[in-house]
Amino acid sequence: MTSFYQFLIWFFTIVSLIALMYGVLSADITFIGLFICTLIISVIFYRLNETSPTNVTQEPQVKDFALDGIDNDNIEISEAIETLKQEQTKILSIFKKDIYSNQDLSSMLDIKRNIVSDFVSSLSLNFEMVSKQELKDIILKLMNDLIEKNSNHLFEPSFFPQEESRYVSWVKRSLILLGWTIKGGEDRVKKLFDIFEKIGMIAGVLVFSHTKKANIDLKQYEQYIQTGEIDFLVVITQDFKDSNKAQLSNRIVIINHHDLPKLHSMLKSLSTIK
Repeated sequence: MTSFYQFLIWFFTIVSLIALMYGVLSADITFIGLFICTLIISVIFYRLNETSPTNVTQEPQVKDFALDGIDNDNIEISEAIETLKQEQTKILSIFKKDIYSNQDLSSMLDIKRNIVSDFVSSLSLNFEMVSKQELKDIILKLMNDLIEKNSNHLFEPSFFPQEESRYVSWVKRSLILLGWTIKGGEDRVKKLFDIFEKIGMIAGVLVFSHTKKANIDLKQYEQYIQTGEIDFLVVITQDFKDSNKAQLSNRIVIINHHDLPKLHSMLKSLSTIK
């Protein structure tokens, strides 16, 4: 439809210019009238092209949180939930901002609790039918579900920093937004890679700003896989493009950070291959 509108715009624009030229040369009011009419038609099609559905940027839709096990008969709880639904996009934005700006990668629960506390404090409730702590627990549960359902919506792969140290930090925080939890480990392991877990999958993560810097000794890392400390080692860079060579070994893979949303499903499929 857009290309059809563009054709009509060009057609009537050219006709209007020809009419204008003949109108000026021949001083014929008919051509002047034709010029005005075709110019108006061209403008109309230009506006139609601008508002065409194919040209409208589709905002990603936020998936609502589930209300399983929530007492909807409690008026104060219902009012808080309705406010949360109205502000869920804002809440997700605050959570993303706090994750990227927080220095402590292991404090995600504290970040969530602070957001919930601020949200509950902003409500104009009397807390006669529900205690403030009970409401915080309910909102935290709903927010966890909201974040889990919209993890891909939170991750924006194109907005990565070029500076190496900031890029490494950005990737780790992106993994957290995508539902991975950073775990502690032995000091000797921590020096080699970071450990992330998601739904029972444990991955050692190495981040490099460019693939050429990822010169790793496979044997050095395979021992941690063989001893069960990690299930996979994942190397993440910003310029890796050859998906055919994603597997460096049976349990060591390299990916571009754009593929982070698919990381868990990819590792899960690899874990079934013996």
